[in-house]
Amino acid sequence: NSYVKGKIAARNLKKASAQLEQEGFLVVNIKKEKLPAGWLAKLNNISTISRVDRIFFTRHLYTLLESGIALDQATKIAAEQATNQRFKAILNDIHSQIIKGQTLHAALAPHSKYFSNFFINLVRVGEKSGTLDESLLHLLEQQEKDYELLTKTRGAMIYPGIIIFAALLVVILMMTFVVPTISGLLLEYGVDLPWTTKVLIFLSNFLLHYGWLVAIFLVGLIVLLGRLMKLPKGRWYWEEFLFKLPVLDQIIVEFNLARFSRSMSALLQSGVAIDEALESSANISRNSHYQRSIDGSIKFVRKGVPLTEVLHASPKLFPAITTRMLEIGEKTGKLDLMFTRLAIFYEKSVLNTLNNLSSIIEPVLILMIGLSVGFIAVSILSPIWKFAQTF
Repeated sequence: NSYVKGKIAARNLKKASAQLEQEGFLVVNIKKEKLPAGWLAKLNNISTISRVDRIFFTRHLYTLLESGIALDQATKIAAEQATNQRFKAILNDIHSQIIKGQTLHAALAPHSKYFSNFFINLVRVGEKSGTLDESLLHLLEQQEKDYELLTKTRGAMIYPGIIIFAALLVVILMMTFVVPTISGLLLEYGVDLPWTTKVLIFLSNFLLHYGWLVAIFLVGLIVLLGRLMKLPKGRWYWEEFLFKLPVLDQIIVEFNLARFSRSMSALLQSGVAIDEALESSANISRNSHYQRSIDGSIKFVRKGVPLTEVLHASPKLFPAITTRMLEIGEKTGKLDLMFTRLAIFYEKSVLNTLNNLSSIIEPVLILMIGLSVGFIAVSILSPIWKFAQTF
């Protein structure tokens, strides 16, 4: 016999002891763990479960199952490896359900807030076919590619955002500190001011006296737009507006097609029927136009209509290259392979577009900042120069 020391998540000590005895352990000593005090405890309680947490869980579970470890032990080890306390509690609950005889997809179902239908369906198919490790591998590839795409897309937008924020900060500081000081001196000596300086002084005075109103208006506008975006119609019209913007419409199409193709590839390779794959993939895209188009295609596919014929009805969302490649995949019986190739193509394409966009935006933003600062500088220096010439 050997002694085992560890932790278990349970509502109370009695349930913890019962659960351990059910697992075949003889409880010698058990005590409640003290939670960290103060702000650290609150931080653990409000911690969120990130994509990275789910990726690590999928990777650990796949590696353990591939190594021949039983599912109940694999989930237990995966729970022990989790660093996020909330996620650890969820994984411990999944482990306890599996010990009671539940399948993995059934144990995941109560936690659909953290595990999507796409995730649960792939696990269900893997368990039914006896290829759970292969399904987890497809899941892992899909999650990693999706995370990489999202991270790089956000990263490409950070640099322009920092430049715009810095420019606004510089302009506000000049308008609220530099301009009022110099304009006071100019007005005191009765210098003849050009129209540009008068406009600058007016804007400076407005910011000083009514800047709080501007701040309230902007915050209110952001809150209002945020609430409208949560409404189906508001979200639809906002996305419709984005589709009409040059370059940005291409990024939106490529981004959504990359995610849709990657998810369809993972589902079809795992043996999911095409109608069920479309149903799960519709939830992957957060764009309501793609969701409506994919949802609408399911009923036609179930009636025997080829997928490419349905997608032809939405040429803006599914360009010719997409439908042509999928048409070849349908004819050759290699639709999953075509979705994989499309995923790779659009993942590279969207990243190239974003990189090119950043190189285009950078000089434009620098030019705008230069013009703004130049306007302020000329408006301030020109009356000072005229005033200096009178002496």
